[in-house]
Amino acid sequence: MFSKNRIISTFATFVPIYFFPWIFYSYLAADFFESQMLNDVSRGEDMLLLPLTLGCLIMAYIFSSIYEGWDKDSYSIPSGIQFGVLIGLFFGAGVGLVMYGTELRITAIGHLIDGIFWVITYAITGIVASIVYKR
Repeated sequence: MFSKNRIISTFATFVPIYFFPWIFYSYLAADFFESQMLNDVSRGEDMLLLPLTLGCLIMAYIFSSIYEGWDKDSYSIPSGIQFGVLIGLFFGAGVGLVMYGTELRITAIGHLIDGIFWVITYAITGIVASIVYKR
């Protein structure tokens, strides 16, 4: 349950899961998402960092745990990308479409860009996990 590789992978995959959204939404695409916002429900500067950090750590642990069983034979980079893309599609497309259908938060284009971002983020996270498990 807490193997050395899984712990290392958890902390390694935590980095993109935690920092990529922060960089993307706060700096790279902030103006775009501001223009796509229908109802701003974000905490902005009043973010609660402890729950955010713990949530990302749990996501990284679960991502690493599932990936560990995904490709026990090779842990190749293409396998990591494939796994990450599937997880990204689950969150970015699946959950994104559910949110679009049930919330009046951002436009359809905003949801599309958000989904693409998550697919790319989790593909990179899959690469990180594959490198950790390969070594």
